[in-house]
Amino acid sequence: MAIVSPNSWRGVIDSFSICQSLAIGYRKSPINKDFYIMTVPPPSSTASPHYDLLIIGAGIAGLAAGRMAQQAGLEVMLIDKGRRVGGRVSTRRIDGFVFNHGAQFATSKSSDFGDILRAASTADTATNWQIEDKKTVVIGTPMMRAIPMFLANNLPIQQNRRIARIIRKTDHIQCVDTDDVPITAKKVICTAPAPQTAALVTDDFPYLAATASHAAYAPCLTVMLGLADDELLPKMPVKSPQHDIGWAMCETARPDAAQHRPALTIQADAAWSAAHKDDRADSIIKQLIEKYQLATECQIGEVLHAHAHRWLYAKVTTPSPADAIICQKNLAIAGDWLGGARIEHAFISGQRAFMALHPTHARPSI
Repeated sequence: MAIVSPNSWRGVIDSFSICQSLAIGYRKSPINKDFYIMTVPPPSSTASPHYDLLIIGAGIAGLAAGRMAQQAGLEVMLIDKGRRVGGRVSTRRIDGFVFNHGAQFATSKSSDFGDILRAASTADTATNWQIEDKKTVVIGTPMMRAIPMFLANNLPIQQNRRIARIIRKTDHIQCVDTDDVPITAKKVICTAPAPQTAALVTDDFPYLAATASHAAYAPCLTVMLGLADDELLPKMPVKSPQHDIGWAMCETARPDAAQHRPALTIQADAAWSAAHKDDRADSIIKQLIEKYQLATECQIGEVLHAHAHRWLYAKVTTPSPADAIICQKNLAIAGDWLGGARIEHAFISGQRAFMALHPTHARPSI
C-alpha cells in the first residue's frame, strides 16, 4: 500500500496555542451576520476597571456563566487567552481549508443545554447529524465554532489576554495578566483547565485548588490535512481502536459543509496521544496518515497542507468529585472537569458556578 510521502506536504505546522489580535468594538460573526461579540480592549496600565463579575475563560463554561450574568443585569467581563471563543469547541481556518479540530459534536441530557442547542438550531448555527444507526448528535453549522459564537452573542470579551495571578482583597478580587496589568471585580469565576485553575487559586483559595487537584485529562493529538481531492475517502466518521484513531472525518461530508475545500481531520485516541505527545510534528502527521490509510484502505492522495495540534487537556478522564467545593468566598470555579468529558458538562458547570456566587438570582430563560 502506498503511503503519502512527507516530502509532498506543503507547510507542516505544529501548534500549542493560538494568539492573534482582534478588532476593538463589536465584531460581526463570520458565521452568522446577526450575531455580535463585543471585543473589548484591555485597560491601560494606569486603569483598573471594576466589574460585578469577571470570568476567566470564554469556553463553554465561561460563556454559560456570562449569559446568566448578563441576563441578571450584572456588569460582567470575560477574559480569554485565545483569539476565538469556545475553548475546545474549536474550528480552524488555514489557507482556505476548514478544520473542526476540537470537540466534534454535542449531546444533551439536561433541559437547559437541550434548550440552548434547539435555540442555536433555530438561529441556523446548529443542526442534527446522524453519525451511527442509533446515534444522532448536534453540530455547529457551518462549523463547530458556531455554537460558542451563538452563546457569545453580545457578551463583552477581552481576547488574547492571559491571567497570571488571582489575588483576594478585602472586598474584591484582583486579577493580574501576563503584562502585569490588573483588573478587579467583586466576584470571579475561573474556568481554566484544572491544572491551571489550581495554580491560579492555590495561594488565596486553597479549598478550590484542592478540588481542581482531583481532575485528570487525556491529551489528543490532531492532524489537519488540506487535500487536493477527498472524493474517494469515507464520508462517515472513522473510529479504529486497532489503528489508534479516535476520530477521523472528511470535513466536506459534515452537514452543511459541502462548500468547504477538501480537508481531513484525524484525531488519535487517548493512549496513543499520551505516548506520542512529545513527538515532532512531522512524525505525528506521518504516523496518523499511515494509520488512517490502513484503517480505511483508502489513499489520501495529494496533501496541500499539513498541520499538527496538541490538545493537552482534551478529554476529562477523572472529574473532580460531585460534592467537591466549587465556591470559596467570592470566587467560583467551573469547567467540564467538574462533571465529565461532554460539552454539556462544561455548560452546566458554568451555570453552577454563577448560581454558587449569586444564589438569589433566578435561572435565566433561553
